[in-house]
Amino acid sequence: MENLLFDFDNVSVKMVALRKIPKMETSGLPLKGYEEKEEFTVNLWVAKELVESGLARFVGEEIELSDLNNIHYNERIQPLDRLVLLPERFYPRIYLSIFNIRRGIKGDLVRIEMYNKFLGMFRDVLEGRVRKIIRLASLGASTDQIKNLTPEEKTLYNELSSLISGWRSSMTRLMEE
Repeated sequence: MENLLFDFDNVSVKMVALRKIPKMETSGLPLKGYEEKEEFTVNLWVAKELVESGLARFVGEEIELSDLNNIHYNERIQPLDRLVLLPERFYPRIYLSIFNIRRGIKGDLVRIEMYNKFLGMFRDVLEGRVRKIIRLASLGASTDQIKNLTPEEKTLYNELSSLISGWRSSMTRLMEE
């Protein structure tokens, strides 16, 4: 989990400066400085600090509630051996979206409700995909069946598939003795 969060926090994201950002260096990472309304790319952990400081905002990086609603619907209508193709960098973008929604709540009941709905739909998508990945890994799925896995899901699939295959081989050897 820690490695995954580290990876997500170090993904590059697009930003736009809300006001002039001076040239600076943070943790050995130089920022060249940006003019107001200038678009630029930085690691997410830097972007979070710029957003919290009111210096910049994200550009097209978040998964909107309506997009997640469509993903949620499409994922649920798929058969057990099919996975919907998720948007590029889906999990890092969800991570960013959750961060941004949580940041803006501040007692706003409408945003709290939206946040809870977003988390619920994401949890449904996640659990449904995990169930499908487990099933596919246990069956030794074809390349066509796993083509829509995200990089994070491919890692899970490969680990599960290897574990299940090894266990299955051990059990099969028992029958041969």
